[in-house]
Amino acid sequence: MSASPEVAVNAGKEGRAHRFETLDEAFQRYGTPAPNQALVRRIVESADVAGIVGFRTYFKLERRSGPALEVHAGYTNGFRNESDAVRLAGDIERWPSRRFQGAWGVTHPETRPRAAQSASRRFAGSRVAATPRPSAVPERAEAVCPTCFMVLPRTGVCDTCG
Repeated sequence: MSASPEVAVNAGKEGRAHRFETLDEAFQRYGTPAPNQALVRRIVESADVAGIVGFRTYFKLERRSGPALEVHAGYTNGFRNESDAVRLAGDIERWPSRRFQGAWGVTHPETRPRAAQSASRRFAGSRVAATPRPSAVPERAEAVCPTCFMVLPRTGVCDTCG
């Protein structure tokens, strides 16, 4: 068992939903690598999936009974419990999910952070969040008083020691 690779998702910020007719359409839209496709197909065969709905960075496998499974770039979550994850995905790396109480997720064989980003670009009108750039001006190291070790003001004269 390992830590959850889940990213925080803002509720209601999933974007416009797109219903897929086939699993292959979803794989193509999200650029899912072949090893991950094999895993997701194995899950779909056993999960009684009623439909596939895509969002900006992931797609959901809607089950006839139980919570939907969310297929992200490097993981799938939404399994009811650990035994549900093992039954549907096999004995692969799994972890407790933050999606809902008792949920579990599994890590895909191939993880590609760019897959989620490229999927979001395929949806018209979607935006990819900009990566913050480092400041052009480096931070100034703060001077410290050699006597009391307090941070010196810009004057360079210690307020404590005078």
